[in-house]
Order: sequence, then C-alpha cells, then structure tokens
Amino acid sequence: MSEQFFYIQYKVTPRRTLARGTGSEAITIELPVKHVIDWKLQQPDRYLTDEEIAIELTQAVAIATADRFVVLTPRPIKAQEIHSGRLLSQCFSAMPERDCDYEDDDIRAWFVA
Repeated sequence: MSEQFFYIQYKVTPRRTLARGTGSEAITIELPVKHVIDWKLQQPDRYLTDEEIAIELTQAVAIATADRFVVLTPRPIKAQEIHSGRLLSQCFSAMPERDCDYEDDDIRAWFVA
C-alpha cells in the first residue's frame, strides 16, 4: 500500500468450460485511500479494518473487469470464480506500463493473464 492507494489483487478462475483460462489470471485494482476514508465517515457504526473496507469496495470492480475478458456465472464471488482479494504492498509492474482495463470513480483495474 502506498500513502495514496491500496492495491488489491483477485485471482480469477472461471467455471465455464469455454472460458477456462490458464489458471494464472488475476485482476489488480488501484483504490484511492480517500474511498476508504469516505466509507468510514459514511458508516461510523461498522468496525472494519482498512483492508476489509478496501476489499469490500473493490469486489464489484473485480467482477466488472473480469467480465470483459472471461465468461462468469451470475454470482462469481459465491461460485469462487473470483477469489477473495488480498492486499499488495505495492503496485505490480504492468500498471505504469499500460492503460488500465477498467476505470470507475478513480478506481482503476488491470486484468493480467
């Protein structure tokens, strides 16, 4: 994590036969820290860590990004096609080298095969 961003990575393993990839597909998301701060201000009665909030805020982005590249079931998190996110200590190397694959509300995501 940097002072400005959280970096979250989700592993992607589509269930549908035609969509099966190599098994090493992942989505890396850059989430501005400001989103986590705003979430805490809007929901002061919920006690989650910054990491838990970052994962909660990025699940929909992970689904939207993966859906552009592979065919997913209607509930990909529950079907474990998109695995629980894990925080990275820094951005991965491809982030500065190429444009993101998905962007919404200053949250950027890259699909990595």
